[in-house]
Amino acid sequence: MTYVTLAVLDDLDALTAKGTGILAGTVMGFLCVLAVVRTWSKTNSVIAAGMAFIGAVALWFAVMNAPVFRDSIGVDIAPTGAAKSAGADRVVVQVVDPAPGDLR
Repeated sequence: MTYVTLAVLDDLDALTAKGTGILAGTVMGFLCVLAVVRTWSKTNSVIAAGMAFIGAVALWFAVMNAPVFRDSIGVDIAPTGAAKSAGADRVVVQVVDPAPGDLR
């Protein structure tokens, strides 16, 4: 019984991954084409349409490679040593009342 449940979960996971990939590729492709066509129809400029194409491709690249960016940022931010950071443990904040008649 357990093996059947695990097999079903693996199949669902694989199906979801394929569906997500197809959906992301299709939707992103459609939105990229839509951005270029809409820019061209509004401006009738090859330069503006080209810039819309470059922006769309850059956005598509960022969306498709989001896990890579997430992982690289996580590695850069994660502390490398067990030593405590040099920052203060506590911060003292003093609230000063404004001068009488000050409407800031």
